[in-house]
This record gives sequence, C-alpha cells and structure tokens, in this order.
Amino acid sequence: MTTRGTRLRLAATAVAALAAAALAPGTAHAAPPSNDDFDNATAITLPFTEQVDPREATRAPDDPNSCLHPANGTAWYSFTSTVDTTLALDFHRAYVDTGVYTGTRGALALVPRSCSTGSEIRELDARAGVTYYLSVAANSWSWPFQFTAEVVPQPANDHFAAAETIGALPFTGQVKLAAATVEAGEPTASCDHNPGSPSVWYEYTPVETGSLVLSADAWADHNAVAAVYTGPERTELACVHSHHGILRAEAGRTLHIQFTAANAGADDVVLGLRAAEVLRPALQVSPEGASIHDEVRFDNTSQDPEGYGTSIERLDFGDGTPVVAPDRSYVYHRYAADGDYTARLTVASLGGRTATITKTIPIRTHDVAITGFDVPTAARVDATKPIDVTLANGNYTETVKVTLYRGTATGFQPVTSLTKTIRPNRTTRFPFTYTFTAADLTEGTIVFKATAEPTTRDALPSDNTVIAPATRVRKAAPQGAS
Repeated sequence: MTTRGTRLRLAATAVAALAAAALAPGTAHAAPPSNDDFDNATAITLPFTEQVDPREATRAPDDPNSCLHPANGTAWYSFTSTVDTTLALDFHRAYVDTGVYTGTRGALALVPRSCSTGSEIRELDARAGVTYYLSVAANSWSWPFQFTAEVVPQPANDHFAAAETIGALPFTGQVKLAAATVEAGEPTASCDHNPGSPSVWYEYTPVETGSLVLSADAWADHNAVAAVYTGPERTELACVHSHHGILRAEAGRTLHIQFTAANAGADDVVLGLRAAEVLRPALQVSPEGASIHDEVRFDNTSQDPEGYGTSIERLDFGDGTPVVAPDRSYVYHRYAADGDYTARLTVASLGGRTATITKTIPIRTHDVAITGFDVPTAARVDATKPIDVTLANGNYTETVKVTLYRGTATGFQPVTSLTKTIRPNRTTRFPFTYTFTAADLTEGTIVFKATAEPTTRDALPSDNTVIAPATRVRKAAPQGAS
C-alpha cells in the first residue's frame, strides 16, 4: 500500500530526475535567437550575413501584427545609413514574413509597401540618418536559413544620357532595378501598366536593316516592360510586356530601349535583344498530277520559328493570270492548258519579315475513256463468245489495264484482264472471250462490266467504267446442232 508521504517522495524523485536529465552534459536545447526581442535587434553592418534559426523564436505582446502570421515568432534587425542607399535583403529561398518599421517600441510605423511574405529577395530603400527596424518571422517548423544584406548599386545606365551601348547581337543584359530612379520627363511606354517605375536605358544602332526580337524578362513574374524609341522626340516603335516581341529596325537608325520592372524588387531582371529567325517558306500543291479539269489547291505551309505564323503576301500561279493576295492560308486555281508552270509564293510575318519560294507545277491531262463495250445479247451454255472493249486515248501514250467482270448475286467478280500500251489520239480494241456455264444458266441473264485503269492519274475517271446490257443465257445446243 502506498501512503501519501510515499507518493510525495516519488514525485519529488521524478522531478529531480527530470531536472538532472535536463542539465546533463552533452544534451543540446534550442534557445530563442539573441535578437528575439525588439530591444535586442541585431545591427546590420555591411556586408552582412547571419544564420537564422526561427524554431524557438517568440513574440512580444507589443510586436506589430501588420506583417506577421499570429503563430510566428520574430527576430529583429536594425539599420542606419549615413547616406541614401538601397539594400537587397536575401533569405536564400526561405519562406518568411518580413516588415520594415521606423519609430520606437510601442510606436512603430510600417514603411509603406514593406510587408512581404514568400521567398523572394526584398529591397529596403533607406534614407540617410533614419533607423529602420526589420522583423523576420518564420514558422516554428522552418529549418535554419541564411540571411544576407548588401547594397544595391545604382545602375550605370540609370539615365537616358548614360544608356548602355549594345554592340554585337545576341545581347543579354542582367540588372537590378532596386536602386534605379525615374528621370524628369521620362516617357511612359504604351504597354506599361505601372507608369512611373524606375528604369534603365540601352541603345543599339543596327548596321543593316532587319527584324529584331526584344525580350522583357520573358516568362518571369516581375511585370517587366521594354519599350523602343527612336529620334529626338523618342517616338515609340515597339513595347513588350513580360514576354518578347518583334520589331523592324533600319540600318543606321539608333534605337533607344527603356527597361523597367515594377515587381522586380531586388531581383535581377533580364533584357534580351537578338536578330529574328528567318521565315521558312513552304508551298503544298494538290492534287499531284493535276490536269486542266482540276481545281488545284495551293496551301501556305510556311513556318515561323518565332511562333507568330505566316500569311500569304503574294501568290503568282505562273500562267499570266493576276497575282493574288488571299486572306486565308490556301487558294484554288485552274490552269487552262497543259504545261510546266512556275508558281511563286511570298509569305510575311511580324517585324516586316518576308520569304519567297518557287515551285514547278506540271499540268498533264491524261484521259482514257471506254467508248465501246460489245457483248452478246444471248448465248448458250458451253458457247465461247467474243467480248470487245474499245478505248479512246488523249494526248499522251498510256499503259492501261482493262478488266472484265461478271455480275453475280453478291456483286461483280473479275473474269480476266488485259494490259496494253496505247498511243495518243486514237482508239484501241481490247479483245476478250467468255465461255458461258451452267451457273450462268441458273442466273438466267449475265451482266458484264469493264474497267480501264491507266498507270497515271486519269483526269476524268467517270468514263473508265462501263456496264453492258444483260446477256440472256440459254441451255446448251442439242448435240450435233450448230
């Protein structure tokens, strides 16, 4: 039996054991960071780097709530500069909440637009003599991360007069816009949805006329804008928003390129300029072996490696008919006479790019026709009768296979065939014979069909098949009868 005194002694022993375990050497326990409280904010001296462990961070009752998740503890930093400057605050892809404040404890004022949640690099625009306080918060389950702060230099090409000269293409320019400024009288690009954002300038003078591809931090989420101007009035030639575009550039005419990115912060943004890929013209013509009876179809199958597609600018059929510029990707045309015609297709795409291709169109009217099909009107079983097929031919020597078919209850079945080479502009006889059978007598009448199949495409195939009138079949003649 355990008495009350025994229970008290056991409890005291357990507490002592826990305390001893907690104080035992070699056992590590996380503690709040040294700058866990506002009064102990770590002063940022440049260049600055620190390992941050947020797992035991806490929150003071008077910590501001404007930028923090309620469950996250904070670490505090302070920064005072003797000159106006811009800092890049990099948490090396850690997901953190940050806010920047001025003032004193209990009366902190949030710096406008300084709240941020995520893993991006932040910027801090610091004015000389002002002390800024940075709160950094992360979930208690976050791993330790590195925090660095460094000055973002003002871009050398911040002003129009100091534009960076682009030499040979392709060109890629990487820049931080956090410390860039806005000049008085700076133009606003037509596709800029955030006018007044700081910008940098580039200039390029083409040595030859051609099409250029301008890329404004394509596919990134920085809201980048690149605008191209020319002349002393800065007339806008092109504007590209967070993607790429094509413009036409004339040899010797300088292009002034304004580059801005409203959401870049202290991230790098990239401007690209290169020569546009040339078009790849292609013309598909159908049908093959066309004749004067065909509506020949011309399809623009050209490709634009830049992905903008092509349109037909001019199409010359090569036979003296008017050149066309259709509003679709194909057009039909009928030639009046046989011959070889040179078709010429010119296609166009964005940036004034054009390309031309020629193609020889052979027009040959091959035409054979069954003009005669002689079958007996009646025949007896076991009798062999002649069947003649007559073909008329057009302008070319043709090789033609003529097949004779016999009609049955299930359709026509081939009987025999004959192949001949026939000369142009004449008729040719294809002679066959057929021996009538008892099976034919059962049918009562037999229907014959003839088909003509030239080795070349026939211009009018409808006259290549003929079905003859039915032949009546009778019993075999009595033995000895003629």
